[in-house]
Amino acid sequence: MKDLRRISWFAILLLVVLRVAIGWQLLYEGMWKYGTMSGPDPWTAEGYLKNAQGPFRDHFREMTGDPDDLNWLDYDKMSSKWYSWRDRFANHYQLSPEQKAVLDILIDADADADTAPSENPPFPPISVPLAALPESVNLKSFARVVEFDNGRLVALAPILPSEEAKLKKLVSYVPGEAKAEDGDAVDPKLASEMAFYKSVETLSTYSRRPIEAQLNQLSRESRRKDSELDADNLSAATSKLNSAVKRELPFRHRLAASLLGDPDNTGVIGRLNERGSFDYVMGTVTRQEEDEARHNVRFGKIEEYKKLLDEYEDTLTNASMQYQTDHASMLSRKVAMTRNELVGPIRSLEKELQTLALKILTPEQLSRGGLPPEDTPLYRADMMAMWGLLILGSLIIVGLFTRLSAFAAAFMVFSFYLVVPPWPGVPPAPGPEHSFIVNKNLIEVLALLAIAALPTGQWFGIDGFVSRLFFGSSDSDGKKAAEK
Repeated sequence: MKDLRRISWFAILLLVVLRVAIGWQLLYEGMWKYGTMSGPDPWTAEGYLKNAQGPFRDHFREMTGDPDDLNWLDYDKMSSKWYSWRDRFANHYQLSPEQKAVLDILIDADADADTAPSENPPFPPISVPLAALPESVNLKSFARVVEFDNGRLVALAPILPSEEAKLKKLVSYVPGEAKAEDGDAVDPKLASEMAFYKSVETLSTYSRRPIEAQLNQLSRESRRKDSELDADNLSAATSKLNSAVKRELPFRHRLAASLLGDPDNTGVIGRLNERGSFDYVMGTVTRQEEDEARHNVRFGKIEEYKKLLDEYEDTLTNASMQYQTDHASMLSRKVAMTRNELVGPIRSLEKELQTLALKILTPEQLSRGGLPPEDTPLYRADMMAMWGLLILGSLIIVGLFTRLSAFAAAFMVFSFYLVVPPWPGVPPAPGPEHSFIVNKNLIEVLALLAIAALPTGQWFGIDGFVSRLFFGSSDSDGKKAAEK
């Protein structure tokens, strides 16, 4: 037993080097994570937690708040999320009224009013001046898309090229024909039809470019003497928005088109009407809800994804044989592919909105740094992991509170191990590593526990300095361990 107390200086050196190496690995990992926080793509443990497996799977996945990314496929929740982001963005960068108006136009194409997140985005008020309708024009058949109101031709919805052509055919005017000779008076009927034709042309173009139309209208308003907006500030806010952006639909309109208006994603339902025929609307019903009066014409991909999730969860829960585990792994890959197909475009849309929003900022506003993330359970978990790595890694390197720090670090790394433990019956973690029970995380846990069991901080570290300073010598365990 006496020999067990004898540790050579070389062994002590190796143990101290091991302690410093592990501390540096933890510290550098924390430093890297911290360095990404001020960039456009900050680190988060979201992906790692969402891929959790094993007995603690539900606990780790629920920490993300949306483990299956279903919120990204919910129009109401995404609209609420964007409104919340807009308010935080405006407060953080102290946006001017002109910048707020431009940001609202990018999101909703309307700088004056918010729409409830549960409602479809409204079509913005777009109109062009028109003194009067020609006598031959009757807009009743176009009541859904256009109306004449108090000297203005108003678009109620985007005017499709086919609808534009039909509107133009309401008058006999043909561009390039029936020009008045020099000195001759213009026929009032021809002038009225010409004005209508050109108004339809202009209105149709603007109706398909609501962002551009609203920005132009905002610019005109800012030049009025009684306007509350400053024309120069507005010009500065829009100067970096290129023409391609202005020709796009507003972001909530594009979101609605993807999540509510795409039959591939949403599905199509046939509903029996009073005439005995079917009306077709967007949506998908479950098989239990289908009946003679309502049935799926097309099953939407979003609903298919939800069914695939249910199938995967059921298979994973009941997997007891290896072939069942393999089947669950196959379904997991299929779920991931479907999720990326559906959620990827929405993530890209959000990223595009956030990138465009930065373009309306001044250099002084940009100097405020990135927008702080929301305080969510996932964010708190990210911060705990990052600061835990930074603090514990530093303490282990310098040998301060070494045993306590090593034990705390072992506990933290063991929690990483439990996210995807390489245990029998647990689907393996994605990646090239192949482990069974023991993996890199568990080895690091055991090494940290060994460091916690030995007085390495007394041998080389601040712990030894403090001990000698206040007690006159390092602890007896450290001395005995170094004796031969």
